[in-house]
Amino acid sequence: MLVPDLTASKAHRRRWQRETIPSRKYRYMNRFRRAQLSSLLPNISYRRPVYLASIHLGFAARSYANAHGARAMSMNSDKIALPQDVVYVKNLTLKTITGPDNWQRQKPTPVTLSIECRTSVALAGSTDHLPYSLHYGTMCKLVSDYVENGDFKNLEALAEGVAGVTLGEECGAEWVRVRVEKPRALLRADAAGLEIVRRKDGKRDCEDMVFIDNLRLVTIIGVNPWERVEKQNVFIQLELYKPIPVLNGDTSKIGHGYDFRTTVHTITDHIEQSDYKTVEAFVTAIAKIACLDCGVQKIKVTAEKPSALTFAYAAGVTITREASFFASAEKEGSKAVNGSGVHERREDVYVALGANIGEKASNINAALKALEKRGIKIMQTSSLYETAPMYVTDQPSFLNGVARVSVPAGMTPHELLKELKAVEDECGRVKTVEKGPRTVDLDIVLFGNEVVSTDDLIVPHKGMLERGFVLKPLADLAPGLAHPLTSTTIASHLSALPKKDVDEMEAYLPLPRGRVLILDPLRREVPTTVMAILNLTPDSFSDGGKYSLKDEDVVRTVKQMVEDGAGIIDVGGQTSKPGAVEVPVEEEVERVVPAIKAIRAARIDVPISVDTYRAQVAKAAVEAGADIVNDVSAGTLDPDMFKTMAELDVPVCLMHMRGTPETMNSMTKYQGDLVDVVGQELEARVREAEEAGVKRWNIILDPGLGFAKTASQNLELIRRFDELRSRPAFVGMPWLIGPSRKKFVGRVTGEEGDRKWSTSAVVGASVQAGANIVRVHDVKEMGMVVKMFDAMRGAVKLE
Repeated sequence: MLVPDLTASKAHRRRWQRETIPSRKYRYMNRFRRAQLSSLLPNISYRRPVYLASIHLGFAARSYANAHGARAMSMNSDKIALPQDVVYVKNLTLKTITGPDNWQRQKPTPVTLSIECRTSVALAGSTDHLPYSLHYGTMCKLVSDYVENGDFKNLEALAEGVAGVTLGEECGAEWVRVRVEKPRALLRADAAGLEIVRRKDGKRDCEDMVFIDNLRLVTIIGVNPWERVEKQNVFIQLELYKPIPVLNGDTSKIGHGYDFRTTVHTITDHIEQSDYKTVEAFVTAIAKIACLDCGVQKIKVTAEKPSALTFAYAAGVTITREASFFASAEKEGSKAVNGSGVHERREDVYVALGANIGEKASNINAALKALEKRGIKIMQTSSLYETAPMYVTDQPSFLNGVARVSVPAGMTPHELLKELKAVEDECGRVKTVEKGPRTVDLDIVLFGNEVVSTDDLIVPHKGMLERGFVLKPLADLAPGLAHPLTSTTIASHLSALPKKDVDEMEAYLPLPRGRVLILDPLRREVPTTVMAILNLTPDSFSDGGKYSLKDEDVVRTVKQMVEDGAGIIDVGGQTSKPGAVEVPVEEEVERVVPAIKAIRAARIDVPISVDTYRAQVAKAAVEAGADIVNDVSAGTLDPDMFKTMAELDVPVCLMHMRGTPETMNSMTKYQGDLVDVVGQELEARVREAEEAGVKRWNIILDPGLGFAKTASQNLELIRRFDELRSRPAFVGMPWLIGPSRKKFVGRVTGEEGDRKWSTSAVVGASVQAGANIVRVHDVKEMGMVVKMFDAMRGAVKLE
């Protein structure tokens, strides 16, 4: 009913009062209340319907103002500020359809509603008169009828409908908060639901919130040793806040909400395959997954550890994060900037490599070359490991490794995945059985700190933390790198795996023509390899001129060496003894290449290394049939050596040396600890080799006994050799030691000539300390020494 203007006659206004307020109710009002109603009329907005509930609110406002002063009541021509009292209905349980259940069925399920209406109870409180009260019984009946007779697409639709009923004319609320809770909506949580606030004028003044109550996850969490052994229960509360999509009555986006089931499943899949040292990292990982993977704009995460404290219910952490927090962190973490500030490439991407069909190492190398052609630069590779199949066991053993690659700026994980799959197709992979045999297998392990979870890609790799064949090669490259979700280092994750899983992996040194050397620097359960010295020089310090350059003599000598136990023949055409004069490159080539060809012509398949520090000689020797390049200078005496090594793509031995053969004896002063300095200088040579494209799995290291070291320094290196080879940068890399007939050996014992006895002691100590290859002159005798020490350390099994 429209109310007449106040300029109307007094009789007209009395008529309006009788028609608006039921006559009996008006008749029995006492004189004070009638006067109070009349005094309120000028403050009511006219020319619109006026209902009893509105007048009740006005009474409340005037009473509140009288009690608290004029400042408590702001009166404009059409607006009255009211106190923030609340009338509510709590935990009303009803039954209705709110979308599919856990089993994707459209079945009625229980829902629990809590409704709060903001109003004033001042008038009802002062008069104890029912008509001045907001009738929650009526509200409950209206809501119950609406819910139980409805069929709702989702919780958003239900909440919006309940809010509409409460704000309707029969209930008369001006502001309402609706909380819809769906018990057992998730199998591992007590409830999931939605909370919204709506106003009658259509404006939004706070965010909608999706919540998950008491989500129970099980994971490794804690820093104490006992906490790293067994998974613990962690109770999670999640609040997912939605941006305000509706302003000034625009309802076009109502019903667009978060998919709480997908969010919870994504979080659970990642969290329960990870482990954490701190609850802070745990809750941050959950927030990061929700924001970056599931599109949540803002989230509040509470995690409680019920087992943390003996005399407390739980210990926990609560954080609130917005998607922009992680987006900005990702942007900063993935910058690759050149000197002019232009973003060029990112170099923190790790790709897992695998193969178990055909020539496995050749297949992996072919895949890496194909990636290079596609603009994906190989920055670094791990060692290669031969591993038993993990899931489908009825198939050949695998060759596994990891490569750190550089990708163009702006390339996404999905774009990289597309390139990897194209390379797999190029290399002939045909996928027949899930986790079955494959010519080559390329997977993204880490893409910086990015987290991706889609149907076709999960990054970090979903199974990496349970796979030694991924973690071990990754630890070769980045042992201190923190996993993006767990904030725990790769080395820590590796150490958490069963020792047996890691111990069964064998380091694999691929040779040309499909052959291989198993050197096993980790377990050291395979026999030590004896490298026989074949000096084709007239001026070697020990056996210069001993061996004839005639083909038949070379072949006969090599056959005898192999029979005596040689696993590698090291052919040299240039002496490196102190003060030696270099021979021309052509002469060195003429000494070694015919000998190598003769060995191969005689069908002797023993691996051959060429002892040279010249790139041109190395190239000619490998083309003639050599398998390994043994460079005593580690690339320092020929600027083209590392580039040539990378192009040849064969195993190389990098030895520690200072200066040249002519100057090295004057460079024995080490500033600082000897082992630390030698380690640092050798690490620098490895880095430079890798930067030139030499693969880590092709590198053998040598401490360089007798090269730029005094007798006491050589003995210290032998004594502390295990300390040197255990440096983090060298873990998993094979080592060669060459003590044979060195001057320092004779200086200790006074033995001249071949120094067999003293050499045998150093050879035995080297084997015991962890050498994988020993380079010797006296193959038969030293071979027996090696065999005895191998047997004592368990590498030779006796019947």
